[in-house]
Amino acid sequence: MAWNIFKKKEESNPLEDNSLELKVDAALRNAQNDKRQAASDIEKIKSWTAEVIVETYADIFPNGNLTYYRDKYKEDAIEKYESIKSENEGKVPYEKAEKCDKIVKGYLNQIELRKSKLLLYEKLENEYAATKMKLKQLGAVKKSDAKVDSHENRLRELDNDTSSYVDAVGDSSKLDELQKEFELKSEYQNQLTLLSDKFDTQADNSYDNSLAYKDEIDKILNDLK
Repeated sequence: MAWNIFKKKEESNPLEDNSLELKVDAALRNAQNDKRQAASDIEKIKSWTAEVIVETYADIFPNGNLTYYRDKYKEDAIEKYESIKSENEGKVPYEKAEKCDKIVKGYLNQIELRKSKLLLYEKLENEYAATKMKLKQLGAVKKSDAKVDSHENRLRELDNDTSSYVDAVGDSSKLDELQKEFELKSEYQNQLTLLSDKFDTQADNSYDNSLAYKDEIDKILNDLK
């Protein structure tokens, strides 16, 4: 039997080798972007909440007609809202106060929803980062052993040894595990997209739609723990 110890090893498709890494990188970036957006939305909605409180009760606040003082009142309007509402009951038209209360509660629900989203995106970010690290570690081990392996492979060919196939299957198995791990985490992101589509199309005159949405997100968070 003739052995060719200089036989060229079959080249793997670099795109296939990197496909999981590219998917993980993309998912990690999306989670980071979504996390930043959720944090930004929270601050924006807090500002709107404070604004509607001050606009509703501006006439009874000292100097409430002046921009400087309105901005000062906005700083702690959310924290003081319940006392503002109770202490000034009857001082603004009932319908105006009721509308303000409904809007404030709706905004606060939206803030709580985005806090849950923020926690979920942080969790996914950490999970994707961990998967990326495992991929790097797997690649580092293979790279560090590459030179020694080249000599070992030559000896295996000389001895007609099939153990190299076993090693290759082991590497493939580890990669498959990471692939399944990534797909499982990606499914949570898919669920979030479906939930977003579902609740965005539902009419909600009571502004409570966000509470049901938040409950579904909290369920996903519990699954990830």
